[in-house]
Amino acid sequence: MTGVANAPVLRYGALDRAHLTKHLLRLAKRVGVGRVTMRELAAEAGTAASSVYYHVRDKRELFDLLIESVLAQIEVPQQGDWESRLVALYMNAWKVLVEVPGIAVLLQEHAHTAAAADMDRASRGILRESGLSAQRFDAAHAALYVHLLGSVQLEHIRRAGARANGPSHEAFAYGLRLILTGLRKELEDVE
Repeated sequence: MTGVANAPVLRYGALDRAHLTKHLLRLAKRVGVGRVTMRELAAEAGTAASSVYYHVRDKRELFDLLIESVLAQIEVPQQGDWESRLVALYMNAWKVLVEVPGIAVLLQEHAHTAAAADMDRASRGILRESGLSAQRFDAAHAALYVHLLGSVQLEHIRRAGARANGPSHEAFAYGLRLILTGLRKELEDVE
């Protein structure tokens, strides 16, 4: 238990879902998803574990709440052509996800939240504008998603091993450009 012994204790009735979510996100960023517990969250939020259970039924619901709060921070670009918006979306996603150790694994295990569905719809909507054939569309979308989550997970491993030197967002951006170069080539070959 990491224990937040000096966390202020809330007065009765002061805990609401927004307060809990703010502290859940702060805790996950600090200790990583794998070490988030109801007890740790209660300590972080300055309340008792029973109060947390009043707002969040179980650990699955807690993780869904975490996913929702993390993905809500990802900005979906509205301006530009499909390619620049896709790059901006995935770069925004990488920057947000990399701040929460363990979130990539969590997204693979609990991918069916409203925010995850919204993000998937946004990504697919932008990619559809490329004109990619239906038979190639799902594979292209999967390549982008796997690159994002894999890169985030690798960054977390890298940081945990204290080998955090160099701008890894550049490596992610390079991989993204490689995928998009392949997509453009695919589109040119069809024309």
